Amino acid sequence: MKLVVGLGNPGKEYERTRHNIGFMVVDELARRQGVVLKKMFWFPALQAKCRIGEHEVRLLKPATFMNRSGKAAWGAMKKWRVPAESTVVVYDDVDVAFGGIRVRAKGSGGSHNGMKSMLEWLQTKGFPRVRVGIGPKPAEADMVEFVLGDFAEHEYLKLEKVVERAADAVESIFSVGTERTMNAFNQLQIG
Repeated sequence: MKLVVGLGNPGKEYERTRHNIGFMVVDELARRQGVVLKKMFWFPALQAKCRIGEHEVRLLKPATFMNRSGKAAWGAMKKWRVPAESTVVVYDDVDVAFGGIRVRAKGSGGSHNGMKSMLEWLQTKGFPRVRVGIGPKPAEADMVEFVLGDFAEHEYLKLEKVVERAADAVESIFSVGTERTMNAFNQLQIG
């Protein structure tokens, strides 16, 4: 069993914000697999079960708000007995230019509050992640307002392709592994 956790905030007001690109990628994976995310009773999240390649996969969108994403992910991992190394986390990264995808096998959460929560609850840095670029943040912009803001008009034109490419990266991790996915995706920039 594999798990894909998209980080974001629940609610209509956050649906199309930069901070919710992890949710958008999970939604794209669900669309490709023809499944619908449904509310969980055991922990606060939406989830769907599908197959990606030869793997049984659970798609997860925590309903805890970004700062407590780890709680829902930890609950899912315990319930379905999914180890950290079989869990892929997808989230926005202000330090990566918009359109960039960065895949890593492990690491810190940087300044991302959702990733800080994941690391706190999972007690390990050893899980693959797909960082989806939403930057750079304009120097004069407030960080919270920027990440919780809508994409700029010119970004909306590329957003669908960025989300599709990030979903491709997740599928690639399951088919060829994290290392080969890093080589294929980390240099790619959607222009």
